[in-house]
Amino acid sequence: MKSALSWTFLVCFCGVMILSGSAQIGAADWPHFGYDDQLTSYAKQEKTITVQNIKNLKRIWGIGCDDGYFSVIFRSPAVFKENLFTASAGQKMSVYKALTGDFLWDFGESNMGWAPQPVLTTDGVVILLQGTIPTSLFAAAAGTGKKLWEAPIEFDLGYSGAAYAIPAVDEARGVIYIVENKFGGDGKLYALNKKTGSILWSKSKTVGGAAYRGNAVLLKGSWIFAAAVVQVSFSEADKLARINATTRKVELFYDRPGPEEFYDIGGATLCNNWLVVVYHDRDDVFRGKSVLCVYDVTSSKIVWQKRFTTSAISGAVAANTDKNVIYVPTDPYLFAYAVKTGAQVWRYQGYDAIRSPSVANGIVYFLSDTNLYAISETNKKRLFRYPLGHEAEYSTQVAISNGMLFFSGNGGTCDLFALGLTGGSESPRGTVR
Repeated sequence: MKSALSWTFLVCFCGVMILSGSAQIGAADWPHFGYDDQLTSYAKQEKTITVQNIKNLKRIWGIGCDDGYFSVIFRSPAVFKENLFTASAGQKMSVYKALTGDFLWDFGESNMGWAPQPVLTTDGVVILLQGTIPTSLFAAAAGTGKKLWEAPIEFDLGYSGAAYAIPAVDEARGVIYIVENKFGGDGKLYALNKKTGSILWSKSKTVGGAAYRGNAVLLKGSWIFAAAVVQVSFSEADKLARINATTRKVELFYDRPGPEEFYDIGGATLCNNWLVVVYHDRDDVFRGKSVLCVYDVTSSKIVWQKRFTTSAISGAVAANTDKNVIYVPTDPYLFAYAVKTGAQVWRYQGYDAIRSPSVANGIVYFLSDTNLYAISETNKKRLFRYPLGHEAEYSTQVAISNGMLFFSGNGGTCDLFALGLTGGSESPRGTVR
């Protein structure tokens, strides 16, 4: 019979799992761009690559290396149970052995233009968007590629939005969220049944008082965080909404940065109870200036904000939830800030725009100019550099898994690079497509 102490521990543990809103990510997995439901880009369980051994990284295998074919892989590939999942323009979603590059299977139709990257759930389901205007949503078994379902409707994610969209998976409730990014700002937020793909509910101007847009939502416990278009003064503008997943009601809108200007929400990250929101004066490609705002998730008020007028924010913000430090990429600096106060921890100067950083085991990884860089999270010292052969594409990010790095070559030497601590650039091992 279990002791009272054991039962107390079990109840507390289960309560924590329910409140978390998602199951635990496997130690060797990288489920999607941004890594987790809060888009922290922080792989806290990954410990294989260290500050000491990172200099030993070499190319073990790659996709489309030196073949003369130009193909950009957007965002980051996904890794689940030592298999790598990725898609590129003109190709189906393909699955490889992450450690060797052996081709396993593919799924779906070939995307002729923008190629969304897959999302992996903790129980082994691939969630995949395909097509542009409109975009379909599929689910397949991660082990076999067997189609599980197709959503009954298609979504308007915008001309290039499908390439950057990230379906969010609420593992605890068995719900998938996807937000439309329609031109004109009248998109919907959809909730789908994870098991069947059926539409559970949707929110828009007609049923929720606000239109939705953006590439992703954040999840935390019973809360959904999504960008919405609301009335501000005499015009419409973006505000981030906090939605109760149970009641489906908008509980609050977070204040916009001041002084009021024409800013759109460019992305958001959660660092524990701190909500980090990026506002841009233009879209992702042509933006000129940015504002970073940090909120306590329980209040609509801005705790602190920073304006970037000469070096706009140039990628997604990463967050080390153990250190409560966020990493903000700009052109040409990467800033580390204490999330609670906004105090600058350090500033790293690059040669061009810094793309969305990833963090693991005391190392910050990012693509910039024509290289992959790795710097120390403690003192910003450069630890490693690897050439792409082409300028880094603005949406890309490094995936970290089981002592391996995976990242897009952006049309350079390889369409996708796989670096590891063993092997060499002359060997991929196994059959690589």
